Amino acid sequence: MNINLQSGISALLAIIILWSASPRVYAEPPTRFTFIPRFQDPDPGKRFWGRNGGNMYMERMPSGRVNTFRVQKLATVHGLTGIIVQKIEEPNFFVFIADSTSKRKELWWWRDNGPWQFMGLMGNVVAPIPID
Repeated sequence: MNINLQSGISALLAIIILWSASPRVYAEPPTRFTFIPRFQDPDPGKRFWGRNGGNMYMERMPSGRVNTFRVQKLATVHGLTGIIVQKIEEPNFFVFIADSTSKRKELWWWRDNGPWQFMGLMGNVVAPIPID
């Protein structure tokens, strides 16, 4: 085996080892989930969330009303990796959605300059389907 081939194989092995040991960079947000508010709410009951392709989520309320959220960025909130979505109809309102692979399937909300507030737990979580 010549020196160049041996160096190339060694470099490839080093890259594979580093890649497999590095922390996950991309979030794995759920495609669908349910949520039951545990707080006083004018529209109580189970809500259905679903990713509407690309970077949008729709929240269907028990009354039939629909809220739309746009994915803003990857984030870590209270030690959980996930995404932050912004409510289209109320631009100062954000929701953190934990990864579908998270041990704690939590939702958190944030408005204006306040701290993150616990919103509740996701149920019936449907994760993205791996394609490879």
